[in-house]
Amino acid sequence: MGFQIRFNSAVRTVSAIFFDRVELADKIASARQVAEKYGHLNPLSILVDVRNADIDMTIEERRQFGAFAAHLPGLSHARIAVLHAADRNANVVINSTAQSEGMHIVEFVSEQAALNWLRSADTSDVPAGH
Repeated sequence: MGFQIRFNSAVRTVSAIFFDRVELADKIASARQVAEKYGHLNPLSILVDVRNADIDMTIEERRQFGAFAAHLPGLSHARIAVLHAADRNANVVINSTAQSEGMHIVEFVSEQAALNWLRSADTSDVPAGH
């Protein structure tokens, strides 16, 4: 299992941190865990960190997961900031698929910018300083 789910009660943000090898089953398990434990929160702010993840999924699996997450009860209403390495974004296909299915996802390379956006009332897809 290449992920950890944590809740920071001070800022009411769920963190999904992925590391090492991550497969489709890991992504599905993490989404279900967040939906089950925190899906009642409104707003639901999630920081997804894939900087240290080796996403071992085919393009089709990435699309499948993006659609799954976008329609998962308890997750579909979330604001999601995806934090990726400056030189690579292992989540790009997942994110674009989920966005096209109506999920509110914005990508970041700065953790502080991601957290600032999650805490703001900004609902745009291109936050200032991104």
